[in-house]
Amino acid sequence: MLLAVVPNLSKARVLSITESLIDYIESREVQVMLPINASKALGRPDLAYTDQELAQQCAAMVVLGGDGTLISIARRWPFWGVPVLGVNLGHLGFLTEVEEHGAEAALDRLISGDYALQERMMLKATVTRNETRVAQSFALNDCVITKGAFSRMLRFDVFIGKSYLETFPADGIIISTPTGSTAYSLSAGGPIVDPAMQLMLLTPICAHMLQARPVVISPRDRIRIRIRAPHEDIALTLDGQESFRLYPGDEIILEKAEILTRLVKLGPRSFYDVLRRKLYEKPTLGEDEPRNVGTLTHQ
Repeated sequence: MLLAVVPNLSKARVLSITESLIDYIESREVQVMLPINASKALGRPDLAYTDQELAQQCAAMVVLGGDGTLISIARRWPFWGVPVLGVNLGHLGFLTEVEEHGAEAALDRLISGDYALQERMMLKATVTRNETRVAQSFALNDCVITKGAFSRMLRFDVFIGKSYLETFPADGIIISTPTGSTAYSLSAGGPIVDPAMQLMLLTPICAHMLQARPVVISPRDRIRIRIRAPHEDIALTLDGQESFRLYPGDEIILEKAEILTRLVKLGPRSFYDVLRRKLYEKPTLGEDEPRNVGTLTHQ
């Protein structure tokens, strides 16, 4: 059995944590694989593999970081569809399965095959300009079209399948998966959706119309958005990690992707357990500690 260990090298203490987990995995007589940059940082050239070798040979990838780290792996070719176990070294951790203190027990179950896989829907975004495709990429959370910091409001002509829906005057518009319903879409007033579902959410950002509401769309449909604006300070951002500049008249087609993300699940903890713990429960604080619960961030 081969396990890929993929650390976010920008996280504090990640090198010492990774070294400890590598030692633990090797003590179980399982071969470890590392991305080339991580193998250099750890002084383990014997464990270095290219991304394509990792994807083709590993049984699963153990990703050390936060939700953003896991998302960056899930949407990167050639890792599409490779089983991912997320170990949370970040903040919210909606997607990561275990915290740092539970990593060794999680590895035991992964090595013994005592786990399930949960499939998550992804989005494909295609940008066309003058009927020519100029960009295409994928997202696990969301695709967001927004204006710049000082530019004027945008207008979005929105079509669902062959049907015209509405023209939204707004600061932006979010198309999210069920997984992304607890990210930027939630902050903009969108609903919380069980990530096991298959659908797309359309959520306007600061729409200048009273009737603008989030819309739930079938995964069998395609969403087509045409941009109307008096300026060129416009961008399409995917999962907060990849950005394309847009221009008035551009059309963005958003649809269910052919690829998907496979997350390793180890126990009976449900999405609603995570939701309650991450968003609803206030942390236990001492009398002299500040009463800051924290804020939801787009990861």
